[in-house]
Amino acid sequence: MRIRKCIRIKNVPLLAVGLFVILTILKTFQHSRNQPGIYEREPNLTYMYESKKLDGIACVKFQGRLGNLMMEYVFLYVIAKMKHLYPIVPENSELFQIFDLEKTTLSAINKSTDSCSKLPEYKESWGLSYDEKLLAVPPNKSVRFNGYFQSWKYWIKYEDIIRKLLRFKNPIQQKAHDQMRTIMNKMKFEVNKDSVIVSMHIRRGDYATDGHYKYGKLTPNETYYANAMQYFKTRHKNILFVVGSNDIDWSKKALAKEKNVYYSTGNSPAEDIALLSLANHTIMSVGTFGWWIGWMAQGTSLFYKNIFRPQSDFAKEFLNNSIDDFIYPGWIPME
Repeated sequence: MRIRKCIRIKNVPLLAVGLFVILTILKTFQHSRNQPGIYEREPNLTYMYESKKLDGIACVKFQGRLGNLMMEYVFLYVIAKMKHLYPIVPENSELFQIFDLEKTTLSAINKSTDSCSKLPEYKESWGLSYDEKLLAVPPNKSVRFNGYFQSWKYWIKYEDIIRKLLRFKNPIQQKAHDQMRTIMNKMKFEVNKDSVIVSMHIRRGDYATDGHYKYGKLTPNETYYANAMQYFKTRHKNILFVVGSNDIDWSKKALAKEKNVYYSTGNSPAEDIALLSLANHTIMSVGTFGWWIGWMAQGTSLFYKNIFRPQSDFAKEFLNNSIDDFIYPGWIPME
């Protein structure tokens, strides 16, 4: 349920709520018309796996934090469906605690714990670009993959199903909605036809270290966030910015002159994605965490276009130095 639909705040006129519901319907319709046209949708993938009808398994080396794990899962889900295989997820995967996913583990089909390690391995050529050779594996034959699979091209044909798969469990959803209502009350955010909420993900932490810079990873400075916020200010009269970051102190200093900014603290990573994705629009920084927020929000998403330092080791993770395979179609570059 989108944030416009869940607004029930004291002293908010019923007309305003009605307007937001109408805007949500129009936005959903517009989004359905503006989906990427690179591939036609194939909405006929089923959800439940019938292991008795599948002779082989598909495994992925799950690695990284939540944003990476989500990328790896959707790749695994789609490749398994395409190749008629059973997708293997680690028994203790945190994804099972966050999303309502079918628990497709080795124990669920009475396979030994070393079943994946015995399989032939296919490794991606680029960490942040589409590698079509991975989809050329033969069907009905067990296989394992090693990579991060950070391209929407792997699963864009099945995007509608992926959106249903990546639904947060009810407690996480409910907390996010409750938090957003509390934030709006606390910020005295007036709801009317000109009101929008813009989420901001500010990635610092590891990305701000010398090691990551030497590798070629870049993170935005204050100028990017100021320019991105100005983009929305010129288009909307009433804006509430909700910030999530792994460096709130830096964020507060960088945005000290900005008004109507709320800083989210105390959430788990999953709770922050759930909260920030309720916004109408998104300002991303770098990394897959903010990527998923923008994709889930389905509004206007701005991204930092200087993702990597040219001629760096990190630049080699992008085919032909292009970010097109990683950045979702329609997102707006900014610096």
